[in-house]
Amino acid sequence: MSERVNKLMAELTAAMGGGNIVVIPAMWRDDVTGAAVESGVLSEAAWRDLFAGHNKLGEVLLTDYGLKQQFHSHADSHVGAQADIEHLLAETDPELLNLCLDPGHAEYCGASSLELIRKYPERIGYLHLKQINPEILAKVNADNMTWAAANLAGVMIEPPCGLPDLRAVIEAVEALDKPIFGIVEQDMYPVAFDVPMPIAKRTRDYLLSCGSRTIVN
Repeated sequence: MSERVNKLMAELTAAMGGGNIVVIPAMWRDDVTGAAVESGVLSEAAWRDLFAGHNKLGEVLLTDYGLKQQFHSHADSHVGAQADIEHLLAETDPELLNLCLDPGHAEYCGASSLELIRKYPERIGYLHLKQINPEILAKVNADNMTWAAANLAGVMIEPPCGLPDLRAVIEAVEALDKPIFGIVEQDMYPVAFDVPMPIAKRTRDYLLSCGSRTIVN
C-alpha cells in the first residue's frame, strides 16, 4: 500500500473521530497460490527492522494524527504464534504499539488469548472477536492450507461453537477495567446473501450475554 494511501487513511480516521488504526502484517506466502513470496522465518536483522518500522509507524500515527497503532497478529504472517507476539511486544514501545487481540487468529496460530491478556494487560488495546473450528483447523495444519483456503474450508465458525472460549476472553478483558472496542468477525466466502444476517444476530446475542460492558458492533 502506498504512503499516500496510508496518509489518507490516517487523515480520514482522525477526521471521523477515530482513535485507533489496526495494522495487519503482510503475509509471507501468496494467499491464493500458496507460493512463498518471502521466507516464512525472519532473520534477526529482519526482526529488528520490523520492530523499528512499527515503532516509527506508531510515532507518526500518534504525533501527526493522534491515533494509536493496534497491531493485529495474523495467520500466514511472521507474527502469529505466541512467541512471535511476545517478541514483538517485548521489543516495541507500549506508547507506540499495542495489540489488537484476535482470539481466532491467535487460536489458529497456536497462541493463547487468555495468556496474552494475563501477561500483557497494558498492551491489549482492541479486539477482533471470532472463533475457529478446531476440527477444520486440524485439517488446515495437516494439509498446510493457506489462510484463504482455510476460510473456504470453513475454519471460522459461529460462536460459541468453536475455540477459544469467547466468554472467558471477554470476562478477562472486562476485568482490565478499561474501555476496549470490539469488532465481531466471521469470514464466510463464497456464501449465499441470506446466510450472514441470522448468524450475526445469534452472535450478537451470545456475545452480549458474555459481558455487560463490552462494545459489540
